[in-house]
Amino acid sequence: MTSLKTPRFGLPLLAVGQAHKELFHNDALLLLDFLINPVVQAVADDPDLLSPAEGDCWLVGTSPVSGWSGHAGEIAGWSAGGWHFIKPQKSMKILILSGDANEKGSAIYDGTGWQHIPQISAPTGGTTVDSEARLAIDSILGLFRTLRILPEI
Repeated sequence: MTSLKTPRFGLPLLAVGQAHKELFHNDALLLLDFLINPVVQAVADDPDLLSPAEGDCWLVGTSPVSGWSGHAGEIAGWSAGGWHFIKPQKSMKILILSGDANEKGSAIYDGTGWQHIPQISAPTGGTTVDSEARLAIDSILGLFRTLRILPEI
């Protein structure tokens, strides 16, 4: 028998003669809604400390408790039906809206864990200042921050 889930993200598939197909279809759409342009509020370990709105997502931290136990490193999305979990795939990128300087910004999943993209500061100091080069570097850094490739300073 074939699996009734997609191979990458485990989205539920429909089967011939399956009862309540709309439940499986709606669950797949909900997970896709979380996956398209994945944005998480922050990194957290305890869902009991949160007040999620429908559609909010968090990146589950390394020591999850309560309802998130066993889901470290996954994306947890909240809906009226409760928490839904998405296992990340290699090279998946997310945007983390808040947190400390090491967490906020973009992160990429490398197959074993999330790698947070570090801050890159604009050039300062030096004995020879090339203002045109600094302007170009500042423009590149600004573009990367606008595209959310780099976190904002």
